[in-house]
Amino acid sequence: MKLSRRNFLKLVSAMGASAFLTTYKADLVKALEEVKDYYHLCWINGASCTGCTISFAQLGDPDLVSVLTDILVGNSGLPMALPDYMETIHPAAGTVAEDGIERWKNAKTTKILVVEGAVQDPGFCTVHRGYENGRLVEVDFRDRLLECAKVADVIIAVGQCATFGGIPAAKPWDGEPNPTNAKGVQEFLYENGINKTVINIPCCPVNPDHLIIVLSAVLLGVDIELDEHNRPKMFFGRNMHKEICPYRPYYDRGIFVTKPGEEGCRFKMGCKGPICNTDCALRKWNNGTSYCVETNICIGCAEPGWPDKFSPFYAEVPELPKVFGVGAETIGEGLLGATLLGIGIHAVRHLGAKKHKKEEEE
Repeated sequence: MKLSRRNFLKLVSAMGASAFLTTYKADLVKALEEVKDYYHLCWINGASCTGCTISFAQLGDPDLVSVLTDILVGNSGLPMALPDYMETIHPAAGTVAEDGIERWKNAKTTKILVVEGAVQDPGFCTVHRGYENGRLVEVDFRDRLLECAKVADVIIAVGQCATFGGIPAAKPWDGEPNPTNAKGVQEFLYENGINKTVINIPCCPVNPDHLIIVLSAVLLGVDIELDEHNRPKMFFGRNMHKEICPYRPYYDRGIFVTKPGEEGCRFKMGCKGPICNTDCALRKWNNGTSYCVETNICIGCAEPGWPDKFSPFYAEVPELPKVFGVGAETIGEGLLGATLLGIGIHAVRHLGAKKHKKEEEE
């Protein structure tokens, strides 16, 4: 199938990032070359651990970063996606690096802003210190974000901190309000009168496939369908437990584990997959090596309200429906649990499908 804007998202969703990029790399390069325009990138950092930068930098094979930077526009010798500024991975330093952000803000063509990290109240996150005319100059992250967001054509928040506040927004152990008032980029911009849509790509850290595919979609002019939290539906439109978790068959049979290393469903360990919409089970991290549930449990980092809403991490999810009056949290390993849970789930699925078909016929 020939790669086009129309089938881009369909193919990515069906094949997964790695298979898609491997199969259609040449077509993607050709499609990007046909755009014949520059795309300027600026990556700024707020309150975070910089884990999203590290995750992105470890993108494996295929390395689409090289695709974006190797495509030259006309006879200019300049790449299609020109990274004007990045605070943590940048060949320049000092005033030379800072000049890059000014060039980005003044660019005449498409400007893409990538934001990593939460936004805190004034004074909690200073991103630049320097001297100007002999005087110490400090730049608060809030001010830098507002300056960049006002001129950006596309804004992408990467990681749980930039999307929903993440750990910087969590309540202290004593239960008091967070002293920094940390929040996500979209919420901060709305509060300050900037009503531009922010594409939220959560998880802790961001999955590099998610980001690189979104950047590709932007460069190709593809409209990305977002959910109610501004997350791309192609990544966050499915419940991991219900649809894609490899350990779901154990759940249906009532086989649960209570500690890492055992074989079975992680529900009784506190896995948050049943209330988490994400494709982590398919996408994985470290070049497709593994993801949280394969070594431990899902802690819900793709969802708003994390980590407070999902704490304690090792407590069982209480919202799961009961089958014949028996809750999954009380079902132990054994035939009775497997039979009740399996029959109940498949009965519900069958009735739901039958009802849906009837409604369509009417």
